[in-house]
Amino acid sequence: MTPSILDNPVWSALQGPHRHLAVVSGNTRWYPSDLAPFIAVPSSTVIPELDRALAQGWSGQAFFVGVCPTTLPAGWRYISLSQILQLLPPLSSDSSAEDFGTVLGMTDQPQMLDLAQAAFPDFFRNRTPELGLYLGVYERARLVAMAGERMSLPGFQEISGVCTHPEFTGRGYASRLTSSLLRRHRLRGVQSFLHVSEGNLAARRIYDAMGFTIRASLLLGKIERLA
Repeated sequence: MTPSILDNPVWSALQGPHRHLAVVSGNTRWYPSDLAPFIAVPSSTVIPELDRALAQGWSGQAFFVGVCPTTLPAGWRYISLSQILQLLPPLSSDSSAEDFGTVLGMTDQPQMLDLAQAAFPDFFRNRTPELGLYLGVYERARLVAMAGERMSLPGFQEISGVCTHPEFTGRGYASRLTSSLLRRHRLRGVQSFLHVSEGNLAARRIYDAMGFTIRASLLLGKIERLA
């Protein structure tokens, strides 16, 4: 099978539409730590320049997605290696779906961080909302659900940060917000995709019901520097 840019999404984003955000050292690219906790190399045989990255202000704890280096520099280790599923929406999705949700901005950021903390404590950072459009649902001035955009690849846009406060689940907010983003992506002429943990059965049921299909199972490697 011909390799796809989706097989190494962080690298593809930082080589493509998010090139202006990339911090670079040799064959290693990463997002600023307050934007997203992702770092990438072009192939698994490349030894990442993690010490140089650390010297350039990188936080020292991050994730490789899809392509994980076989060898890390001395003094570094994988904390965990797991699988995540990369999903694609049905091609026949209705482009006239409702435009649901409120567009979120900087004034919403504190509530976005609070909402994401329970669901994505490792992945959602202070400046993550700057990576794309975020839509939310408010109940009595309280943000109770949201969904947005993260990695941008040539011709593709990732949907991310889909979460609902536990007190407000079962109301269809996640699927309606996701559908609204799908509609916007189709109008922009880009293909949507998203990632979900293999063990997140609740989210997988929602995406299954929406007609999403599994494109690939990708390796997710979390690294840190040894003391």
